[in-house]
Amino acid sequence: MKYIVVHAGRRDDYQVALALADRDLLKCLITDFYTPFDIIIIGTFLKLLPGSIQSKLKKRYKEGLSSNFVVISFLSVFYEILFSLTQNIKYSILKDKALGKKAKQLSIKYNVPILSMNTYAKYAFEENPVNPKVLFQFHPHTTFVKNILQEEMALNEMSKKSLLQEYEFSVSDNVLRNLTQEIHLADHIICASSVTAKSLLNEGIQADQIKIIPYGVDTSLYPYKKREILGRNSTFKIIFIGSLNQRKGITYLLDAIKGIPNIELNIVGRGIFDNALLSNYTIKINIHKNISHKDMVSLLHSSHCFVLPSLIEGFGQVILEAMSTGIPVIASENTIASDIIIDRENGFLVPVRNSTKIRENVELLIENPELINTIGERGFRTSEQLTWANFRNNIANYTQSLN
Repeated sequence: MKYIVVHAGRRDDYQVALALADRDLLKCLITDFYTPFDIIIIGTFLKLLPGSIQSKLKKRYKEGLSSNFVVISFLSVFYEILFSLTQNIKYSILKDKALGKKAKQLSIKYNVPILSMNTYAKYAFEENPVNPKVLFQFHPHTTFVKNILQEEMALNEMSKKSLLQEYEFSVSDNVLRNLTQEIHLADHIICASSVTAKSLLNEGIQADQIKIIPYGVDTSLYPYKKREILGRNSTFKIIFIGSLNQRKGITYLLDAIKGIPNIELNIVGRGIFDNALLSNYTIKINIHKNISHKDMVSLLHSSHCFVLPSLIEGFGQVILEAMSTGIPVIASENTIASDIIIDRENGFLVPVRNSTKIRENVELLIENPELINTIGERGFRTSEQLTWANFRNNIANYTQSLN
């Protein structure tokens, strides 16, 4: 049995569609844009373009996923252009609707089931007689997320500015209802972490409908490096990677390390960037915006600890990427860390909103610098077990089991 996969952009580096294509299980991928580098004439022309343009176009292509499998929804392209010009989220929602409806149209035409990423599935599954309907829920359910963020705003007035920019507060109640409808329209739901699974259970989804398949990491892009042992009074370098907003729990990290001598924090920022969250702290902070991949890996290699105290993540890919480089990771329980980290064995697992536990673990590494490499290497060994090849294999095996 083959599947139609539907999502916009380069969701998860096209790994789900590639997984099915590898096993001859893919009917087509419905998306908004895909660069046909594999078509010789077009590929030759594209290679003549300036490097900066080529680089952007290559992000919308995946080696091994033939453009022959790709169907473009031109209506979704139209809405994407409108969204880019206006930044009005209604056009992004209309794009999702166009993709979902295109998937349903082809599903019924060819009598082929759909594997849809969330936000498109309601339109793909509704009034579609073809089964099974498989949903990939890459984010925790919106109600679960919204409740956590509302709790945070009640606890921390300063967090409101960045949290109100989050998707869950940017869309209408009708869109939120659609996101609830789609999980109940699905026969089977794949998610990448137990945190996301928990959010679905809270909405009444049965445990036997849910399959947890963790994402992978390309360890060649995040190579392992042993750290030099810290000397007495050396600067202890912490790195944080992600949006500078309270969803990532940034103030809990700042509260944890304030007052610790010889501490340096490197913030590698992308997405939302709320500088006001840093205003009450005198910690030495270096901010790196939109740096290259090479520079980010270099910062990981020169740091002694990676911290991600997120309030909520569907996965937290950067945790796995950091572990691959051999750096000890401190991460909150509301991430993939709760599935892959054994506390103080291959990393550090801390409760959400717990600066005290973060501080204890940072101080443990400072006082016992040999643990930096010991725990970092164990984390690396864990990352070796979570490859993209394993992810693809698990996706293909699971979808085949639904036949």
